[in-house]
Amino acid sequence: MESFPISPLAGTLFGGIFGLMVGSFFNVVIYRMPRGESVVWPPSRCTQCGYQIKFYENVPVLSWLLLRGKCKSCRTGISIQYPLIEALTGLVAALVIGYFFYSGRVYPLDFKIGVTFLALASIPIFVIDFRHFLIPDLITYPGILVGLGLSFLPGGQTPLQSLIGAGASGLFLWLVGFAATLLLKKEAMGLGDVKLMAMAGALFGAPTALFGLIFASALGTVVGLPMMLFRKLNEHRHIPFGPYICMGVGISAFFGPQVMDWYMGLLGW
Repeated sequence: MESFPISPLAGTLFGGIFGLMVGSFFNVVIYRMPRGESVVWPPSRCTQCGYQIKFYENVPVLSWLLLRGKCKSCRTGISIQYPLIEALTGLVAALVIGYFFYSGRVYPLDFKIGVTFLALASIPIFVIDFRHFLIPDLITYPGILVGLGLSFLPGGQTPLQSLIGAGASGLFLWLVGFAATLLLKKEAMGLGDVKLMAMAGALFGAPTALFGLIFASALGTVVGLPMMLFRKLNEHRHIPFGPYICMGVGISAFFGPQVMDWYMGLLGW
């Protein structure tokens, strides 16, 4: 990550610490967003007794360990999900940022930030979509704005490419969902997936986002077919598609051109 005059180790450690703090916010999003509650107010509190958590009691991972996983006031158990989400977010941030430092490959700055944003945003999307079949607007709308903003940085895609990417990617998936709804005579695609595709298009452009949709469909099929065979899915149970979009776009961002060249080679083009 040559754009920043710091050592790779310091940059990776900083990324991990930043990820821990972001993970603490993700816990708020994961708990409150599906309930329709504000993620800003009231401040963090015990869900059982209402005890308002002090800032020094809200240190990622460490506070949970020091409190032995219990509320300081009522001693109700605090879910292990909280430190796990914080630790996972810190680890993902450290791995992604560390890769950019140590890989030796040169990437545009907008790509580095975009990949980091997508990797971290994938965590609450995974949890919320698998539990509630929802993708938070709190992630996708800012993601679209981040993508458009990054396009003004030199060396990457242009603002026009980012804008077209958001519109074309979102519109394409909406049309697919609309056609599937007409064919199946029931809702086949949520608008959350459409907004997530628009975010991917804004961050990486339409080709990467749409190619990522192919990977996402393949991943969803690999997971869904065994579940159908073992009767884990029926007309009332669906596969949340958001996590596969995140993975598919991530694969496309890094390996899309190579996969396309390989495929064209097979065709003799």
